[in-house]
Amino acid sequence: MPYVESGDLSLPVKQAEMDTEVECEMTHSRQHGAGIMYKRFFDAAGDMRLVSSGRGKLLDVNHAGVELFGYGSKEELLGLENVCLLFSDPLDGVRFQERLESDGFLKEYEVELRKKDGTIFSGCITATLSFEEDGSISWEGALRDITGLKELQGAYLEAERQNKELSESERSIRDLNQHIVNMLMIMSHDIRGPLVSIAATLKLLLRGSFGRMDESVWNTIADLMARVRNVIGIAEDCLGSAHSLEGALLKNMEFIDLRQDIIDAVLDEVSNEIEEQNIIIDNRLGAIPGGTIPIGANMMWLKAVFRNLFKNAIKYGGRGCRIAFGFEDHGSFYRLNVYNSGRPIPEELRDRLFTKFTHIDDGAEKKEGFGMGLYLIREIVRKYEGDMWYEPKNDGSDFIFILPKHVN
Repeated sequence: MPYVESGDLSLPVKQAEMDTEVECEMTHSRQHGAGIMYKRFFDAAGDMRLVSSGRGKLLDVNHAGVELFGYGSKEELLGLENVCLLFSDPLDGVRFQERLESDGFLKEYEVELRKKDGTIFSGCITATLSFEEDGSISWEGALRDITGLKELQGAYLEAERQNKELSESERSIRDLNQHIVNMLMIMSHDIRGPLVSIAATLKLLLRGSFGRMDESVWNTIADLMARVRNVIGIAEDCLGSAHSLEGALLKNMEFIDLRQDIIDAVLDEVSNEIEEQNIIIDNRLGAIPGGTIPIGANMMWLKAVFRNLFKNAIKYGGRGCRIAFGFEDHGSFYRLNVYNSGRPIPEELRDRLFTKFTHIDDGAEKKEGFGMGLYLIREIVRKYEGDMWYEPKNDGSDFIFILPKHVN
């Protein structure tokens, strides 16, 4: 600080006093400005802001708090005897204040509150305890209405509970279905064995291995033989369907005599139906190779596919129709088909052919069955890495499927 030449030693002291006064004024101004900014923030906050004395008397509250509790004015709300009256149960308010005095700070403290009209809502308070210069205690806090959030949480918990019940129900159903599938496989397997033995004995009888028979007896045994073969086919279908649903198909490559082991065997099973319906069998669509061929499919499953396709052709081709089957070797895969003459399947029904529980209603007569055949056999073919589809013809219907020679 420079001194003046007059030698008045009081001047530096007066200058220091002036600087101190300016600094105090600036500090007061800053504090006053900060107080104004804080008050603006307090009043403009979207959530309720409140200040309470240690005894529970409301000292200040913002406009959001007035609206939240449904009071007519800030003065009316501040006129409450105690902040505990805002709680649904005033004792909860007492416990809140005791907890705040003990901890000094509470975050997201959930409480049930009551509006002026008696409406109960859920809220959460974040509050801080303050100690004033005169030794008194006060606290300041922010309060949010979390009723909607609580409802969402309740709905979420209820949805979780229902999902858990649904999952348990689905698991029980899966276990039951698995048990049914296992029983179906066991039953089909156990039935098929004796039927095959009966069929072998009947074949020996028809060949005369046990002596000659009257024509009427021979015809009766031949009819019985056809029926036994038909039941064997049903048992194999059930066994194949059960394995298909379980996903336990055998995918190793086999060498199969397609004509003798598959097509002729299935045609023998349905020979009575073919004869009764005066159906003509035509194999001119594609020559079936003689002897065995390599194919990436199990013989029993392949019989199930042809059995369903032939029965489908008999059922929907009708009396006097023509049924044909074909074979093409395309190098890495085979293309096979079963065709029947008659009316093509209506266009509006074709997209539903390979879905569960679908019946083809041509308007002529009611068809029996559960509508699972085409769905299941296409599932079998696809699990063997092949595919199946339908092609309409001018004079009939053609079901086509492809199978690889080898499977991965």
